[in-house]
Amino acid sequence: MIRTASLQSARWLTAAMLVVPLPSCTAPSSYMGIDISPAATSPLAALARRAAVGDKLAQLDLGIAFEEGRGTARNLRMARTLYARAASDSGGPVWVYQPPVGGGSGRVVNIDRGPRIAGLPDARRLLAALDNKIGRK
Repeated sequence: MIRTASLQSARWLTAAMLVVPLPSCTAPSSYMGIDISPAATSPLAALARRAAVGDKLAQLDLGIAFEEGRGTARNLRMARTLYARAASDSGGPVWVYQPPVGGGSGRVVNIDRGPRIAGLPDARRLLAALDNKIGRK
């Protein structure tokens, strides 16, 4: 009886998963509120495209643009977000817990996120200065 109930639950869960909308496979059309579609040809759009794929120098430059209001409206929240992304290390291996499936046990899996890229010291400095300016610790 337990196996039948588990099988019925599994079938229901599988059927429910079929109706869950999946994310689109199309590229995003904006990054931090800036149009990055192929039709956008401004220098700011080109910078935002590079920042969207993890280019730390582009994230830093876009953060400066938001902080100073160059080419876009001044937005300290977005500037802080971009400085934090540019300042943080990225890539390299990471260990992720994978929960159990069915009656099994969970496990820890090593995921390789590509080459390790160190955060930018200039971004750390600007992030600290901006946090000091807005009174954030």
